[in-house]
Amino acid sequence: MTTFLPHKLLLLLSCVFLLIGCGQADPVEDNSGQNVSIQNEALQNESMQNELGASKRPNFLLITTDDMGYTDIGAFGGNDIPTPNLDKLALEGLRLTNFHVSVSCAPTRSMLMSGTGNHEAGMGSQQRYAAFQDQPRYEGYLTSRVASLPERMQAAGYHTYMAGKWHLGNTPGSTLPGDRGFERSFALMPGSAHHFKLADDMPPPGFPASAVLRVPYSEDGQILDDLPDDFYSTTAYVDKMLEYLKSSESSEQPFFAWFAPTAPHWPLQVLPEWMETFRGAYDAGYDALCAERQQGAIDAGVAPDNADYSRCPEEAVPWSELSEEDRQLNRRTMELYASMVAHLDAEFGRIITYLEQSGQLENTYIIYHNDNGPEGGPTFDLRRSEHDHFDNSLENLGNPNTWVNVGQGWSDAQSAPFREDKGSSFEGGTRTAAFIRPLNPEESERTSSSLTMVMDIMPTVMDLAGIQESEFDSNNPDLLPIRGKSFAALLDNPSQAIHSAEDPIALDHAGLSWLHQGDWKITRGAANDDNWQLFNTKDDPSETRELSIEHPELLAELVAVYDDHAQATGILRREPPTP
Repeated sequence: MTTFLPHKLLLLLSCVFLLIGCGQADPVEDNSGQNVSIQNEALQNESMQNELGASKRPNFLLITTDDMGYTDIGAFGGNDIPTPNLDKLALEGLRLTNFHVSVSCAPTRSMLMSGTGNHEAGMGSQQRYAAFQDQPRYEGYLTSRVASLPERMQAAGYHTYMAGKWHLGNTPGSTLPGDRGFERSFALMPGSAHHFKLADDMPPPGFPASAVLRVPYSEDGQILDDLPDDFYSTTAYVDKMLEYLKSSESSEQPFFAWFAPTAPHWPLQVLPEWMETFRGAYDAGYDALCAERQQGAIDAGVAPDNADYSRCPEEAVPWSELSEEDRQLNRRTMELYASMVAHLDAEFGRIITYLEQSGQLENTYIIYHNDNGPEGGPTFDLRRSEHDHFDNSLENLGNPNTWVNVGQGWSDAQSAPFREDKGSSFEGGTRTAAFIRPLNPEESERTSSSLTMVMDIMPTVMDLAGIQESEFDSNNPDLLPIRGKSFAALLDNPSQAIHSAEDPIALDHAGLSWLHQGDWKITRGAANDDNWQLFNTKDDPSETRELSIEHPELLAELVAVYDDHAQATGILRREPPTP
């Protein structure tokens, strides 16, 4: 299979580089006072690169979408929102139907950027709970205990670019993307923001105006003072990514690029020309969409065996029981959500068109994943209800001065046949759509149900680039090792097991804990629940049958494995809330 010829060549070139030797550059110090070396002088010798054919090394484009559902794109069963650009890449590549992330944005991104667990990376909790204050593993930013993916790629001679949501630190000089290996970056620093430029009388999302920066964006290590009047997040991210990619088009160095758009994360805000694109498309309601999406997933070949497709795993009030006023509101929120997803795909198509026209697409691996399950909860963000500068009237929804979420019913439909959604350790919160498109794809419409994790992306990229973990870590002996495993072999053998049945994967976020081991999974709630539940996700991917009574010894064994990991990793639990 010709896909892996560049990979095998890279392994040979890596051996040559190791024989030649590499120098050490000046270290870069972050705010924890530890040194991280981010340069590899041997790979900076351009004449050596040319001689060894380094210009043939593959590029990498990593795409991380925000709060999308498992079936939102067509290649994963969604026929209601046109996503032709992502669909084409997915169907040319390998769709990963058993790919897992964390329960929310920041811990997933920390695992992606570090190749290990979110606690090791410093994001034990996205929220600032008192129990975690000043505790190691709960720093709230990507710490120097781990080497980041862009740091490793930059040290190996790659251009490194990002445009989109960072959410891993906002301190210039220590925790911004440029401090962690990105050569160029345009980044949203917190977890959310308005998609348009903020008006003077509109505070940033979730905080009083005095609490955070007016402009929550940085570029190349500098916090921005202002945004263009015509700013819209998705378009701005694509514009910046194209700017960065074009700047090195004639370079002999390959690129690693991370495109991490914020849309369709709340608030649902839509460009005027996209406002009416889906008017009337969701009049039948979220129960009907749930049935359509589940059948679409079956038809697309991404539906897991043995899932429960007989119903929608509802958290919301059934559509038939809603008042007409509530139906109108819900129809509109899904119309706006669909517009944001369709617009995102169309804008992303500009990046693919550029790569194709510049002759770089055939030498670019593309990896896509979402950061967590879809966002449920109430249609309106209740934190905003007291502010009279928001106009959440039905006819005004989607404009810059509105604040609305897609709503629980649509989230149920987006995550089906899996249980629950964002913020939950059940499959609906942590199993997301993902795919990898190889170089010059020869086959199409392939899938793999092998268990894979977001922390596996770093070692996969390094594997395909011919980069050894020791190349960087030998100069930084205090770095934590990579926990993830490369899934590059799936491109040749989609049925191969990446994580064996004896390989436990223990995770936690803010006291919400879970562990995968082969087909088995245990999970327990956050501060108010110490009861572990046991599921077999192969036989029961919808997690409808709890098996702790049938298999008490297995449950005890898996809990002991988790406890050992928690003790070694410094995982803490919060006190239960006061009744």
